[in-house]
Amino acid sequence: MTAADTLASQRYYEDVSIGEEYEEHQQPTPEHVAAFLSTEGRGRMGRFTDASVARSEGLARPIVPGTMSTAIITRIVTDWMGPLGRIVNLEVSFRRPVMHNDSLRCLAIVTDAGGDAPDGEPGLVTLDVTLENERGEKPVQGTATVELPRRG
Repeated sequence: MTAADTLASQRYYEDVSIGEEYEEHQQPTPEHVAAFLSTEGRGRMGRFTDASVARSEGLARPIVPGTMSTAIITRIVTDWMGPLGRIVNLEVSFRRPVMHNDSLRCLAIVTDAGGDAPDGEPGLVTLDVTLENERGEKPVQGTATVELPRRG
């Protein structure tokens, strides 16, 4: 990525408005989950990869690990803020499992762009972040606070 590419994809504090939405779509497949688990050094793990184990635990099908759901939430925040932004705080609440092959609408909404930092200091922005499946459920929700650079 060149310096020009970085600037083109960077979000600046002055350009943010309350209510602004950013959306991506993800569909975590069994292959994605297996690859994620292998990077954690876990390999195959029951309810995350095995349909019969998932059913024995009362689940319709294998589920996405919570750490992977958190990674999906984190990615929408980092994609929204750009490479010069910084996550200050991220809180995630798990309401129900994310299932393999769920079609996820990943949404970030600006809920606050406050804090009068001195000139040249980064501005703080608060986002509500949600994973919503095709059934209208919101299995993972959270809040992120990010620092964005200012123009100039």
